Amino acid sequence: MSKKDSALVYKSDLVSTKDTNAVLQNTESIFSGHLLIKTHDTPIFNASNPTYWPGIVLFIIFSIYVLIRISEPKKIIKVFTSVFSLQEAKQLFREEFKLTKRVSILLGISFILVMAFFVQIINEYFGLILNDYSQLKQFIFFIAVIGLMYLIKFLSNYLLAFITSNEELGKEYLFNVYVFSQTIGIVLFPMVICLQFTKYPIEWFLYPALIICSGFYALRMFRGFVISSSEQNIGILYIFLYLCALEILPLLVLIKFLLVNF
Repeated sequence: MSKKDSALVYKSDLVSTKDTNAVLQNTESIFSGHLLIKTHDTPIFNASNPTYWPGIVLFIIFSIYVLIRISEPKKIIKVFTSVFSLQEAKQLFREEFKLTKRVSILLGISFILVMAFFVQIINEYFGLILNDYSQLKQFIFFIAVIGLMYLIKFLSNYLLAFITSNEELGKEYLFNVYVFSQTIGIVLFPMVICLQFTKYPIEWFLYPALIICSGFYALRMFRGFVISSSEQNIGILYIFLYLCALEILPLLVLIKFLLVNF
């Protein structure tokens, strides 16, 4: 009795399988019977190259900040407080004025990388210069421009301080410029990550970042005015001319030069 039942069941299953295959064969393909026009007869090879360098650069910057946080956990806090407190800045200047220290060098490198990344995003968004070059080449170009700009700024300040016999004032001013630059790099880093990887409109992060940079630059100018005005031998007019000659004018000339020649 069991053998008969097994045979019946097997026969029934076999018939149902054949019916199913017949139905599948008679079913019309979803890729036919539509109004779309075929443009290519063969598959097209996707030759696009994914860009890995933004992730690598951002990971390097993140590793630098982690290293600083582990080696000197109070350094970043001191840098932040020095930006908003002149007294803290003077105390930090007296304690450790060494631009060649390991932490200062690492913070300077991270600032240049973050700022070059941010400038490259701005340039690509507005289509200003180097439109025929890749993003990586633009990034390397802006690293060179920012590094050269700050090198010239530091050398000019040292030379002017030496000529005017105000070397201590020049060192203090350069120290504040360096502290502000380090802080801008730290603040802009998360916003650069958002600009690179977010799915939201880029304007949500680009314009606030520009406002933050403008605010820090204005605060740095005010800090330079306050430090210079504390000296008895320097008048307010000379301070204003100095800030215009070494801060505002070179920046405007650099922007004009890049827009015209590149």
